[in-house]
Formats: sequence, structure tokens, C-alpha cells
Amino acid sequence: MAARLAAAVDISRLLTGLRFRQPTGIERMELGYAARLDDTAGGVALTPIGARAVSPGARRRIAAAARARWQEDEGSAEAERVLGFVETGARIETAPRPGRLKIAGLFPGLARAALRGPASAVPRNAAYVHTSFFRLERESYFDWLAGRPDIKAAFVLYDLLPLQYPDYFRIGEAALHAARISTAARRGRVLVTASQTVADDLRRHLKRAGLPQPPVHVAPLPVEEIFSPARSLAARREGRPFFLCCGTIEPRKNHRLLLDVWTMLAAEMGAAAPVLVIAGRRGWRNDDVFARLDNLGPLSRTVLEAPGLSSGALAHLMRSAAGVLSPSMGEGYGLPVAEALACGASVIAADTPVYRELWSGRSQLIDPHDTAGWSAAIQSLCRTGDGPQLNAGPPHAMRWGQHIDWIEGVLAAA
Repeated sequence: MAARLAAAVDISRLLTGLRFRQPTGIERMELGYAARLDDTAGGVALTPIGARAVSPGARRRIAAAARARWQEDEGSAEAERVLGFVETGARIETAPRPGRLKIAGLFPGLARAALRGPASAVPRNAAYVHTSFFRLERESYFDWLAGRPDIKAAFVLYDLLPLQYPDYFRIGEAALHAARISTAARRGRVLVTASQTVADDLRRHLKRAGLPQPPVHVAPLPVEEIFSPARSLAARREGRPFFLCCGTIEPRKNHRLLLDVWTMLAAEMGAAAPVLVIAGRRGWRNDDVFARLDNLGPLSRTVLEAPGLSSGALAHLMRSAAGVLSPSMGEGYGLPVAEALACGASVIAADTPVYRELWSGRSQLIDPHDTAGWSAAIQSLCRTGDGPQLNAGPPHAMRWGQHIDWIEGVLAAA
């Protein structure tokens, strides 16, 4: 058997994400790479004093601390609390008790990292894998790669959304994202995206901007084993139906449409209206949606904001839900859709280019502005208990083992 390629994984987003109860999709990706790629090259942390090397042992301890903090393998108790609201409509405390953050064992490794730069610490002919966009807008953090042409640097670029939809992001985010793409193109041996649509957009952007054009490889994002019908607890499709929407509450995710739909459903169906569970922490530039969530009024028994849920809880809820909803105006992949389909859930998603590429034939795709269309599709799922048999399309997802084999192959050939 050929020796595995040593990979120094950038773990900066893991370290900053430890302050949250729940990881974002990007933080979960970084955790997956840090825990599964060969760790003999250790890791890299982008700190206020620059890029610093992290030992293999410290990388393992940081990954373990993140998994413990986020309680990724647990979740039945959290899911039961949410299901209690579905059944009774009584307001509950949905935020889980955060996992304990064990940081004492991290200090020695981080202290040593402060003394070493990756240019001297990363072994020869290793890979460097950066999966989070973290600090890419500051190319100086990656200057060390210029002096190490033996290192195979790979940057995972999930999307170009701040350039395509600047109004959905913080002021100035488009310029920052353009700088991130520039850094990846100038310093990367290979670039990775999760959809052909994003890969095509990326190649056009690089050409238009006059940037280097390293090879762009496409592979679906990996889905954790916990998102599987075989691991299901007793699915609850009887009784009051509920729908799940996963993701940060920010303008692009289009929670506004769902609140409009639920206002219609409550008016038309009364007490028979299904429940909407919104799983995700609050983001930015969405004050009107935050105000509606803070003052639900007639929707107080049919809409539940449930931040901080672990992957285990989300998987259980996906298997129990009448459907998973993703009305997002734009995505580079749509990890919750992949996870829901892996669980065997029915999915209603936005009819957008990436979703059309990846999920057509496996999800109901509806215009993200069509409130009446979303309402009708949701009511149909409430009546039938199952969505239409949409399984004609390919399952655009991988398990982590497949994904690691794929990216190791890409890096070996780079």
C-alpha cells in the first residue's frame, strides 16, 4: 500500500469556532479534514502574529476539543426537546447545554506553535489544505508558501456568492472575497469546488481578473455517517407534521419567504398548520427577520427558532420531519440538502443554478420568490406524509472516506 501524503491542515477556523455551541458547515468541513487527513505534517494556525505551525499532537487535540465542544455525535435529547414543541406548541428551551471546552491540554501545543513558522516546520513534499476562506483576504499570511514550492497547496473554494450577490452580505464583503480568490489562485497548486457550476464561475472569474489559473477540481462535499436512515431512531411522521430549515439566519438563506409562507398556512389551516423549525444561529443584515422571530404573535405555536443543535440532533429531526426546506437565493453546494437526502428525507429547495445541477430529480425545486408555490408544496407534503418519488438524479454526495481518498488522489497528482 502506498504511503499516505502528509497534509498540514489549516485549523484556524476550528480554533475560532470553539467559542460557539454549534459549528457552521465550513467549521464541520475543517474538522473533518483535520481529523481524517494524514496528520504527520501537523497543522497551520493563522494568528495575529502570522501563520504558525501546529504539531500533529496539537492538531489531534484541537480536533478532539472541537468535537467534544460541539457534541457532534449526540443529539437525541436535543431532538426530543424540539419534538416536544412540535407536539404541544409550548415554548421550550431549545439551546443544548454546551459541551465542555477542555482547553488546558491545548496550551502547550499552541505555545510551541507561536515559536515556529510553517515554512520551516512543514515536512518536504507535504500538502497544505485550507478549507475555510479564513484570512485568505490577507495574502501575506500565505507568503510562506512562495518559499516552499515543494508543498502542494490546495484551497477549497465553496462559492463566489459575495461577488454574485453583494447585497446579501456585510458591507465590503465582495472586495474581501475577491481578495480571497486572488490569494488562492496565486498560492494554490490546485483549487477545489463542490459543484461544476461554481467551478465554471471560478474559471471565468480568474480569467476575467487576469489571475493565475491553477487546475480546478470538483467533488461533492462529504456527509457524516450520522446522516443515514440506518441510524434512525423511531421516525415520527404521525401526528402534527413539521418542517426543518437549517442554516445561518442571514438574507441569502431566505427565511423571510418561510415566515411569509407560515403566515399564509396559519391563516388557511389554523391549528392544523405544520410547525417550522429554524435551526441556525443569527447572522447579519436581517433585522426585519430577527424582529419577526422575536415577535411571532399568531405564529408562536408554529415557528420555533432552535440554534445550537448538533449534527446528531439535526439528523434525527431530518428523519422525523415531513420535509427539509432550503429556499436559499444562492449556494455553492447546499450541505443540509445532501444530509437530508442521505437521511431519506423529502426536500423542497430553491430552483437556482447550483441546486438545479446537484439536486434536480431528487428534490422539489421551486422559485425562491414563489411564496404560493412553496405554500402549496408544503401543504401537499402535509397531506401525503411523503414527497413525490424524486430519486431519478444522482446522489451528489460522498461519505468522508470516499472524499479523503479523492482529495489525496488529487494532491498526489498535483
